[in-house]
Amino acid sequence: MKTYAIHWKSTVSGSAGTGTKSFEKEEAGRLATELNEKCPDIDHEVVIPAPTPAKPATAEPGSP
Repeated sequence: MKTYAIHWKSTVSGSAGTGTKSFEKEEAGRLATELNEKCPDIDHEVVIPAPTPAKPATAEPGSP
């Protein structure tokens, strides 16, 4: 099941993020290893991304 993503952090600027593409665990691990070799200034790791919080419901105008 494709539930894993790649989280990255720059060792130069401190910027970080998590990719939006989903992978199977083994595929994500291979990709993280490959990216760490090709881009030594960026650390890549396999993560299960946290679900995006739902936006709170907004009241319709005129609703109590």
